[in-house]
Amino acid sequence: MDRQIVYPGSIPLETDLLNTNKYAMIGLAKLASAMMGTTTYLRGLTCTPSSPASMVVNVARGEIYSVQNVDNSAYSSLAADTTNTILKQGIVMSSTAFTLTAPTTAGQSINYLIQVTYSDTDSGATVLPYYNAANPSVAYSGPNNSGAAQNTIRSGVCTVALKAGVAATTGTQTTPSVDTGYTAAWVITVAQGATTVTAANISTAANAPFLPVAGMIAAVQQSTMTYAADTGAANAYVAQFVPAIPTLTDGMRFTFKAKVANTGASTFSANGGSAYPLYSHAHQALQGGEIIANGLIEVEWNSSLTAWVLCGNSGGALPVAAATQPNHAMQFGQATGRLLYVQIFVNNGQYTPTPGTKKIIVEAISGGGGSRSGSTASGQTGGSTPGYHGQYNKSQFDISAISTPLTVTVGSGGTAGNYGGATYFGPYMSLDGGNPSDGTLSSAGSGVAGSAYHRIGAVNTSTGFILSSSQGETLSSPVIQVTAGTACGFSAPNSPFPGGWQGRGADGYYASAGTSYTGKTGNPGMVIVWEYS
Repeated sequence: MDRQIVYPGSIPLETDLLNTNKYAMIGLAKLASAMMGTTTYLRGLTCTPSSPASMVVNVARGEIYSVQNVDNSAYSSLAADTTNTILKQGIVMSSTAFTLTAPTTAGQSINYLIQVTYSDTDSGATVLPYYNAANPSVAYSGPNNSGAAQNTIRSGVCTVALKAGVAATTGTQTTPSVDTGYTAAWVITVAQGATTVTAANISTAANAPFLPVAGMIAAVQQSTMTYAADTGAANAYVAQFVPAIPTLTDGMRFTFKAKVANTGASTFSANGGSAYPLYSHAHQALQGGEIIANGLIEVEWNSSLTAWVLCGNSGGALPVAAATQPNHAMQFGQATGRLLYVQIFVNNGQYTPTPGTKKIIVEAISGGGGSRSGSTASGQTGGSTPGYHGQYNKSQFDISAISTPLTVTVGSGGTAGNYGGATYFGPYMSLDGGNPSDGTLSSAGSGVAGSAYHRIGAVNTSTGFILSSSQGETLSSPVIQVTAGTACGFSAPNSPFPGGWQGRGADGYYASAGTSYTGKTGNPGMVIVWEYS
């Protein structure tokens, strides 16, 4: 920063004062430029409706910061300097009022633009006293005693102006373009028939370069310059930051509050710029669920990807790259062999693998057989054998070797004297239902034995590997009949044999002398699918 040197006893010149002012202005300008660069900025200049409400709006006092020539015209005896530029500050110390007019045609609206510019303005014209060499005790009035007034102040002025658009059908009216040398600040929309202007009619002009009114320190602490609310839609996010973003550079970060959640690949547009892809922290397109409504989303520009990278997403899913080290987070499906989920079918349904499933173990059992009905003669006690259990099978399949979704059929329990229902896991596993009990008591003192086993259901061994299987056996084969009055281990007549698991054969039945009994229904089957990554 330059400083004028004046020596004791030397005759002071007007250039000493002029250069002192000029050097101070340039020094402050360079300091401001170090903070704000060469971009034009506005501060203050808040636009509000009049109170009480009318068709008048008021633009508060404020400043404009703009790169300008050092001096467009001579500064007293210092020559104009249009070669060098500095960041100048233009000031308006009082509010500016504008009166607006509503369109007269029904259904029309008009947009007004408030624009701001910088100008150097000379003022303070005064007739100055000049040195009179002929008579030093009597000063000349103006230069050469001409009596001419001369300006005494050069001001950096912030000029606020109103520009009217063209009235058009509401919704189609456009904002007038900003004049050369001006910066757009506010847009005011007035509809036909309006008698007042409200705050709802006033909006910040697109990319208006307003600095925070509270100051830069507060803005840094509160992130007011890097935060905005999203005004876009799902998967297409849009935000306006104030002041506007001059140029996208690597590492530039912004935060926006999402209006709605994303459902898949998404984009982000800042301050009306291009809608660039939003990538996850793993540098991949979003899949859906990473952004939730009202979530705070932090993004960072990466020029190598030509995309915004998600650095923070409150409330949303966190995508990660494939793990390559022991302490890395893993992607879904990377943890091979891990139990993902267990699907249980007690009714018919469709099996659809859980995402990430690579292998499954299927456990299945068919419906249990029913027990037979019968009767005892006078002087006899007896009953029926239990129904046979459903078949059981446990097999492993590679999910890639089977076609899904597939139909799961769960065998029902066999009614009195009938087979249980068959259980199917698509075409890859079939289990026949359990047999009904073999018979009932027929003659005094005899034992009725059932068949020991039932046929085994099929598993498609080209796609599955049998881990375990069992035939449909009965709980007890013989029924022993005794004559009336002989104890047989039951404390009450007509009591069923106990039991209750899936696929179990129906209870056998004990009958007292001279009674009839109805066979029971077997238990339904079940399918359990254990899913592994």
